[in-house]
Amino acid sequence: MRELGRRLGVEAMAIYHHFKNKGELLDGVVERLVEELVLPESDEPLERLRKNMCSFRAVAINHPRAFVLLAMRRFNSESNFVFYDKLLLTFSELGLSAQDSARWFRLIGGYVIGAGLAEVASRELNEDATPLLLEHAPTGIAFERIRAVSEHLKVAALEQAFEFSLDILFNALLRHIQESKRH
Repeated sequence: MRELGRRLGVEAMAIYHHFKNKGELLDGVVERLVEELVLPESDEPLERLRKNMCSFRAVAINHPRAFVLLAMRRFNSESNFVFYDKLLLTFSELGLSAQDSARWFRLIGGYVIGAGLAEVASRELNEDATPLLLEHAPTGIAFERIRAVSEHLKVAALEQAFEFSLDILFNALLRHIQESKRH
């Protein structure tokens, strides 16, 4: 809190006029990040879900230092629950039970959070990031298999890899929905 106060040009105690503690402040940051997540109401459920997953990636790129909070803090406010409920409605509209909705939310959400964190690292967006050999000098890496895949792991290939992974997840989700309807 002292460091934040210093950066804001105020005493740390001034922050406590707005937030009871550091946890409440971090929850506020999560609320702000969630405001940037897209969940259109007009699209079909799968398209709505896909756009939402892509917006997580955008938040990771736009807010690399704060994005980790989406992985480390649980939704804990009314506004975040509103978003969460709309997201779960999407799973419900796909015909999933509460249990399956929770499982698919965790699976897809876990992938997107992990991909976002990898995106931040691959783009060297942390202030203390060191230049990545995979990105800048793969020929200097002694391991042949790593050099062989390096072109496909560079920043220029991240969006294509993300879309590829979403295709796999969404195809699996569609198969699950179809199998559930047969039973």
